[in-house]
Amino acid sequence: MELIGRVLWYSDKDENGIIVDPNGNEFYFDRSVLNLKSNQVIKRNSVVTFNYNESIKDCLCACNVAMASASQSKAIQSKVSRQPSASV
Repeated sequence: MELIGRVLWYSDKDENGIIVDPNGNEFYFDRSVLNLKSNQVIKRNSVVTFNYNESIKDCLCACNVAMASASQSKAIQSKVSRQPSASV
């Protein structure tokens, strides 16, 4: 099932980050699960679609992370933009 969320933070150096869904669940992801087009850049507050990686049991992890379409971004922006950002 495809989920949608907002990138809470992403480290270019470590190539990993956290996605928060509208319910406040935080999903870890790294560069290996990104499905970006050549002109797309992942950054803080980017709205993304992803799947829950059920094969990892120790934490909530995302896979198949991609930039959300404009309509998906608009629909989710108000739900996730008001959540506090985690400090790293």
